[in-house]
Amino acid sequence: MIMIPETLSIVERQILANQFRILSKIGSDSQDYETKIEILENGYTEKYFDVFDVSTEEIPMEVCEETTRILEMYRRISTAIDALSQEEKLILDLDKINFEGFSKRDSHYHYMVFMIENMNLWQEYKKTSLNCNFEYQLSKYQRMLEYQNFLIDNNQYDFTKENLEHLIDVAVNPRNKKAIHLVG
Repeated sequence: MIMIPETLSIVERQILANQFRILSKIGSDSQDYETKIEILENGYTEKYFDVFDVSTEEIPMEVCEETTRILEMYRRISTAIDALSQEEKLILDLDKINFEGFSKRDSHYHYMVFMIENMNLWQEYKKTSLNCNFEYQLSKYQRMLEYQNFLIDNNQYDFTKENLEHLIDVAVNPRNKKAIHLVG
């Protein structure tokens, strides 16, 4: 739930009103700013939601970090796939581990789009459709991350063909609880 303040100090109200006064002079929607100024100057607390245009909650640090780890994992997967022979690529069912983005209803999606479009990171996805309508994608990525973390904990930083096979298995079989083991 978005936390709109129920009360503001006189100083906070004055600072915000002054900022909206400046915006009303340089912006195109001066009536909207005048309404916000009136709400703040008169302390109409019930209307504070009209003043604060923030449309979403903060994205927790854990979600931001997980999104980054997923994108890093896919960069490593891409590097490993590039190193495979054509024959190996045909044998493996690589479509099972394609990066399909995130659901727009998920915070991961919004953070990923920000990083790609505003921060110019992960440019390999710049012209890719990043909205995946499948809610299960995140759990697939999390299972794959668990295996990647196991490999990194065991000082294996590059995916091998066998690691890719295991990632495919982890991605396809969500109930597969077979022990993660070091491959390759």
